[in-house]
Amino acid sequence: MNKVDLEWLLEWTFKERDKPLLAHKVHRYPAVFIPELAGKIIEAFSNEGDTVLDIFSGSGTTLLEAMKLKRHSKGIELNPLAILITKVKTQYIDEEILKAGIEQWEVNFLNQDFGEHQINNKEFWFHEVTNKSVNDAIGAIDAIENKHIKDFLRICLSEIIREVSYCVHSGFKLHKDKKKVSEELFFDKPELLKKITPIIQRNAKAIQELKDVDNGDCTPKIYFQDSRVKLESIKENSVDLILTSPPYGDSRTTVAYGQFSAFSSELLQLNSLYDKAIRRLDNDLLGGDTKDIEVEDFYDKSLTIRNIQELFLSRIALAEDKKEQKRTRDRLKDILSFYDDLDKCLQNGADYLKKDGFFVLVTASRIVHETKLHTDIIIAELGINHGLKLKNIYYRDIHNKRMPRKVSATNVVGETTATMTEESIIVLQKI
Repeated sequence: MNKVDLEWLLEWTFKERDKPLLAHKVHRYPAVFIPELAGKIIEAFSNEGDTVLDIFSGSGTTLLEAMKLKRHSKGIELNPLAILITKVKTQYIDEEILKAGIEQWEVNFLNQDFGEHQINNKEFWFHEVTNKSVNDAIGAIDAIENKHIKDFLRICLSEIIREVSYCVHSGFKLHKDKKKVSEELFFDKPELLKKITPIIQRNAKAIQELKDVDNGDCTPKIYFQDSRVKLESIKENSVDLILTSPPYGDSRTTVAYGQFSAFSSELLQLNSLYDKAIRRLDNDLLGGDTKDIEVEDFYDKSLTIRNIQELFLSRIALAEDKKEQKRTRDRLKDILSFYDDLDKCLQNGADYLKKDGFFVLVTASRIVHETKLHTDIIIAELGINHGLKLKNIYYRDIHNKRMPRKVSATNVVGETTATMTEESIIVLQKI
């Protein structure tokens, strides 16, 4: 192997980044892939015309890169806001038609009154003037007939909704910003228009870049579905490459996708798959529904999980009080529930994948109760049970993933641990 090939093989951090499609910047979203990473994996493990599947497609980085690289792509996602973002960032709209739609919206917004928006407890989260402006902004959007333009503007409004609220908009969870409240932050119609206009202009430019990318043949298919449940719309042995980044753990203690999406989903009247309040979305995601799992269930599936179980059980036995016992037992249940859910997703993914196809997962290993969980090794061990052979694990430093600096690892108020700073790229192959 020559030096150039070796450098390419070992380079996964992408400190010197290429200029990605501007569409990747449409709408902020937690813990997204960087496009160069997704693109490199797609090029390395698939060919033009192949089908690429992302079973946790999020805001669509994999699907957009696959479309750019002339691959067919499919995504499975449980967050309705993420699905809408993906549809917008992969849908070209004629420049003049889009411009006319934006102008129509602006005129209606500034000159008409509309009904109230649907964000829960809006008087708590928004100044009354901002509430009126948001009412008319979303009402004017709903009045537009062209579905693609309507979705485009909905995403533009969604991008600023946390910022114009009393919420701490720099993070992902719903926390009230005391400074915003004390300053009585509010946005009348002209100020809201001033705030959203740069977003509209940037996104409109991004959509125009898709003119040379979206030829119709490789437009992604996105399924509003739970990856733990077998999807009949995706046939067995039909996918050439699965590229995905599963959650690093349950959303309650890692990245709160549901809380991040709450205002937008309520404003846009996006419903959860399981007909629950959209703010409870985190409970629907991997490991969100903590359940009792027999210790023996994983014994034949993963030696690493077995070791984690035995370590936590010994801590429970040695705990000095019942409170500490319960706390440790609950964390073990959280861990096992998450890996049990992930195992279901691996099984379904293996069924979708063609023989000799690659299953590439980008993830990181959490530290819970001062114990590193080694998710990369666990995935490799679980994969064997589904006919997936480990080919390699690469490691990359995380320099540019949108994640908080610290997260809760215990569900105890005030207790945090540093966010993962290294990711594993796990390459499995169906045998």
